Amino acid sequence: MPVKQGKNANVAFEDAMDIAGYGKFSMFIIILAGLTMCTSLLGSVDVSFILPAAECDLKLSSKDKGLLSTAFYIGTIAGSHLSGYLADTLGRRYVLMRGLSLNVLFYILGTFAPNYWSFFIVKVASGILCCPAVIATFPLLGEFVPSKRRAQALLISTSLSSIGILYSALIGWLTLQASWKMDLGFITFTPWRLFFLLCGVPSLISSLLFCLTPESPKFMLTRGKSEASLKILQRVHSVNSGTILGSYPVKSVKMDANEVPAPQPSGGKGVLPVLKHISDQTLPLFKPPFFKNLLLCVILMVDSCLCINTIFLWLPEMTNRMAFYKESHEGDFSLCEMVTKRENLTSSLNTTSAPVECNATINTAVFIPNVLISLAQPIVMLAASVIVPLFDRRHILSVILILCSCMTFLLTVVQDTSVIIMMFGGTPILSGVCYNVLSSILIELFPTYIRAMAVSVNMICGRIGAIIGSQVFSLLIDSQCLLLFQLISGTVLCCAVVPFFFNLPSRSSSKDDSPREEQIKNKS
Repeated sequence: MPVKQGKNANVAFEDAMDIAGYGKFSMFIIILAGLTMCTSLLGSVDVSFILPAAECDLKLSSKDKGLLSTAFYIGTIAGSHLSGYLADTLGRRYVLMRGLSLNVLFYILGTFAPNYWSFFIVKVASGILCCPAVIATFPLLGEFVPSKRRAQALLISTSLSSIGILYSALIGWLTLQASWKMDLGFITFTPWRLFFLLCGVPSLISSLLFCLTPESPKFMLTRGKSEASLKILQRVHSVNSGTILGSYPVKSVKMDANEVPAPQPSGGKGVLPVLKHISDQTLPLFKPPFFKNLLLCVILMVDSCLCINTIFLWLPEMTNRMAFYKESHEGDFSLCEMVTKRENLTSSLNTTSAPVECNATINTAVFIPNVLISLAQPIVMLAASVIVPLFDRRHILSVILILCSCMTFLLTVVQDTSVIIMMFGGTPILSGVCYNVLSSILIELFPTYIRAMAVSVNMICGRIGAIIGSQVFSLLIDSQCLLLFQLISGTVLCCAVVPFFFNLPSRSSSKDDSPREEQIKNKS
């Protein structure tokens, strides 16, 4: 395509991205990112509904349930580093489209899993394939949106990802309370299998939409493909502004001054060159000037995931325990008192040796909290997308962590059941805002060639924190409930000072916030 007169050459990428604008294409990427992250959220939530529903079909013991509930996290830990490497070397879109497509296949295989171990393997594989849904999505979104809109875009997309919670709760509500069976010979097709199959629909839709999406222009630029990067930016500008491709006033694009060229793989074939390249992509994270920022991000990510995953995972169980206790007691009681009393009562009821027929019916109370959280979370996220850009993100993170700490502590003090449930559900919602503000900071702190790798390291540490938190929760909730919530509250409060150690780029003044396109035109 011939270049128009008056176009600007060697424009830094961030300037070129600002010129490309924020419009329809940006909205498409934000929605697609939200739907993609929804698939990862679904992978960690769906099993919490399947455990009681598949208890009879898969012959699940309590030990089996505990292991199966961590299968998805085991997969994400196992696949995160490789996903980060592939996203940084082959492309964000490349790993997203293939990971999501294969995830659909494993949802189908899981639907027809004949026994516990086959379903466990499917969940681990699904966790591996869902890694790009977080690791590559954040960089992809950040590299398609102007820098001053980045934090807002991440919050909006994450608010949309909560659709996964609502989707799983609604289809669970519609399918899992049924009692029909269909004998297929090698398995009996029951409602939980239909539920699991329907959980694969978001992965299918996302993989199809990525067929229409170009690769990240910044990734293409760091790979030395400046012409391809320019063509993508022309397309972004055209869709955002509603003009023709030739109207984009940039002739050529260059890397930003603070950007580091991606290391190229060493010559030769075989395992050793690949391992050397992986090492080249990983080791810079653990050296100055990146190690300090990586350590701070890991501390906050572990703390955030511990709060989100642990409390959210145990919310249905806590709701059931409180409801069980309130059925036989009048008055107001603290959370720990209700949990302890219910456990004692359950133990006494289980002293009989009479055989009990297996019953996999799910109570409606299991779905209601998830539905309410999924409705409230988008509102909070969208409000945060407006508020966060107005303040220093370090202050936002610190305030959210202090609020989460206070709410966790008050769980053991308040004696109104409705208030307890609201605070129980409100804590992961606020922590979700914290998680996404942190992600927007992470994207800015690391250069393009190791950005997905930085996300993967944080994701691995966050998942490990979630697994540890869940195990500690299960060990202490029945015997040391008060100590458990005090530990969570104290840990979160201590981390409230961590954000102030970040050295973030200063925000542009109002004068500098004018469109960069005009600034560049004035220079020329």
